[in-house]
Amino acid sequence: MDDKTTKLKLMRFWLFGTFIIIFAAATVYVGGAVGAGLSILSELNYWLAMLVAALLCVAWYYIYKWYLNRQG
Repeated sequence: MDDKTTKLKLMRFWLFGTFIIIFAAATVYVGGAVGAGLSILSELNYWLAMLVAALLCVAWYYIYKWYLNRQG
């Protein structure tokens, strides 16, 4: 396995972990701050925000992949 493959696998791992932390933190914090608890999961805006976070993670992965391929 070459260095680029290893770097891409690590990036995938960290981006997935980042998304999971964002998901958990947003759910607990917003649910607690609003006083809605887990009923926040039924809100469309919450899921749209999670979709945006997921798309940003995927976009960053492909930007990083493009960057690694440009390096040589």
